[in-house]
Amino acid sequence: MRTGSSPPLGIMGAALALAVGVRLIFDPFRTHVPLCIVNHLTGIECPGRGALRAVHSLLAGDLLLALRSNLLIILAIPLTAIGMGVWTPRRARGLTTELTPSSTTVLVLTGVVLVFTVPRNLPAFWFLAPISYVGG
Repeated sequence: MRTGSSPPLGIMGAALALAVGVRLIFDPFRTHVPLCIVNHLTGIECPGRGALRAVHSLLAGDLLLALRSNLLIILAIPLTAIGMGVWTPRRARGLTTELTPSSTTVLVLTGVVLVFTVPRNLPAFWFLAPISYVGG
């Protein structure tokens, strides 16, 4: 393995170690998670709200609870893994890789986030809103 593959493998390893470490020492369903400033100031359920609970649930093997906590994050995880899976071998072969997304990609991702955020704040789409069992 060439040294070019070290950065992507290091990033993936660090992300996995962080996720497992958080899973082992922190339970967002039993411990108060610091307040979301967006929700506190506006009352809006931002697109990232519930992400920690979603990842925690996914690592515990509860896919349904993970999806219910934050659908967008759970859908983003495999897409990110695919991206890293494409990037890593390219780096290992010494090929140049551009990590900066195109303006089209940024616009599409912004649209996806907005399409997720707006309905999750409407009563008819209650199932997209984040859940919390703390104090429940």
